[in-house]
Amino acid sequence: MKTNFSRRQLLRFLAAAGFGPAFARSRAQDPRVTAENPAGASVSRSAHARDKVLAYLKAQGRGSFLFGQIATWVHNENPDIDHPSNWIQKVRNHTGKLPRYGCITYDFDDNPFSDAAWNAGVKKLWDRGLIAGVYSFFANPAGGRWNDACEIERIYATGENPVKSNFHQQLDRMAANLQWLRDRGIPVVYTPFVESDDRNKWHAKQGHDAIIRLYRLVHDYFQNTKKLDNIIWAYHTTQNTGALERCYPGDAYVDVLGKSAYGTGLPFDEYDWAVTKKQDCGKIIWWAELGIRGKSDPPRDCFDVLKKLESRFSELAGFVFWSDEGFYNAVGNLNGREFMAHPKIVALNP
Repeated sequence: MKTNFSRRQLLRFLAAAGFGPAFARSRAQDPRVTAENPAGASVSRSAHARDKVLAYLKAQGRGSFLFGQIATWVHNENPDIDHPSNWIQKVRNHTGKLPRYGCITYDFDDNPFSDAAWNAGVKKLWDRGLIAGVYSFFANPAGGRWNDACEIERIYATGENPVKSNFHQQLDRMAANLQWLRDRGIPVVYTPFVESDDRNKWHAKQGHDAIIRLYRLVHDYFQNTKKLDNIIWAYHTTQNTGALERCYPGDAYVDVLGKSAYGTGLPFDEYDWAVTKKQDCGKIIWWAELGIRGKSDPPRDCFDVLKKLESRFSELAGFVFWSDEGFYNAVGNLNGREFMAHPKIVALNP
């Protein structure tokens, strides 16, 4: 099997993103690229693709809004986007379109699929022209369930202990998956901890200082120790007021920051703070999880999302619809097909 992501596949993705021939010209003009050193002395193929995706994401907003969809969460939703249980397949069946961004969760708590299946699922996203997202759902390293407490400080203790060993085994497992993707030239928008302030999850029960330190540990281990240069670093919080700023790992650690928004209000309370991060530090901001109504609410017009973006949150790069149930997303609400076909909503043809 060929182990590197082919140049044809890379160019096809970048052409869909609006780069295409310009990307080829940029390589020819790069002084680091020579016949002896075709990839450039310090820029790998995966890093080059990552930078192109970053530039593309930074260009979104202000009338061009990325349509994203969580493909799998932590249930038995198959990571293959052609499988009936995958939410990208459900969206495509309902609307005739593909999202521009899709996200697959590596669930180390229940382990419903093999790492190979998750990796193949992410690769298929990229091969089909989607920007690929990856969530980690790390199992509680203390040995309990995902919503049990964990003595996170034991991860940093001198010497070995079960909590530290368990967490680092998961880190190495995830690093190997990201390395597999890197070897094929695939960049990913990577979120190591979903909803950093959600006290239901083990990683958030000790407050914002603990999750910030934990996020930085993962970042430094993957980027500095493992040399994974295909990662676009993302984090987000629940819609709790002030959570985004409280849990922020820092400018050196984050490329994409976002909020969850569930229910009819479509909130983003720290929007002004996030816009400052975008303008001053080059950060990408979006609704990282969006569920546009509750189960008991009547079906909602999907165009309400576009109205809210244009009227209040025009600097957001876009949104990522949640999965679980259709009432969260375009499948269970009104005008999903028309919404995805609108010129200001960035989606893909199948």
